[in-house]
Amino acid sequence: MISRAIVAGMINRAIVAGAASGAILVSPLPALGQGWTGGPMPRQGACFYQDINFRGQYFCVEAGENLDTMPSGANDRVSSIRVLGRTDVTVYADQRFRGASLRLEGNTADLQAESFNDLISSVQVRSTAFDGGLRGRAGQPSFGSQNPDVIVRRAYQDILERDPEAAGLRLYRSRIIDDGWTEEQVREALRNSPEYREKARVKAEEVVRRAYLAVLKREPDAGSVGYVNRVLRDNWTQNDVERELRRSPEFRNQ
Repeated sequence: MISRAIVAGMINRAIVAGAASGAILVSPLPALGQGWTGGPMPRQGACFYQDINFRGQYFCVEAGENLDTMPSGANDRVSSIRVLGRTDVTVYADQRFRGASLRLEGNTADLQAESFNDLISSVQVRSTAFDGGLRGRAGQPSFGSQNPDVIVRRAYQDILERDPEAAGLRLYRSRIIDDGWTEEQVREALRNSPEYREKARVKAEEVVRRAYLAVLKREPDAGSVGYVNRVLRDNWTQNDVERELRRSPEFRNQ
């Protein structure tokens, strides 16, 4: 791989030689502006490698630059990324910052672990020194000053009471960055998930069970389903269920 410094030296030597002989020499030098250019790494930015563990051919992008298409020969061929300085990187599966996305704040030695190996078609490299790197397409803020990862994690913790899995984090991060989703839209999607409905039903059943034990001194039977549905549909509390149970013939005949 020929560095920019070496190329510059070759050009200077060609000019000197040409001047000494009275002729201008033209040397067929590689075009460093395209493909896997290699060269020095920026202090703030990212370098993209063809192989895992930061090996093989690479090219670098300085913080503040976006590539809506990959350099020649590099599309869908990146396997590891080195993040340099106070920088974060968002990579996209499609050109022009579309499709599935992955946001990185540190080195990633193997993109296979993020299910993004050989899938990158456009990139955004942002400095986090001042604005946290939170910029949407065309450099304009698309989701305020909040980090999309923080939004997704907070929604997961509040709605599903756990941290997001890697696939869920990528999905909802992409919804926020690419589709302009708000935090409330992320939360609504989680509330409509099978996992949330199952968790909500388990909690409702426990509310009804405690009410049965408190009022009727027994475990709930099949007839308790109606109370479970009221907890889910009408946000009934344990006190609401207990109040209705005290009106039942069973309680009055105790």
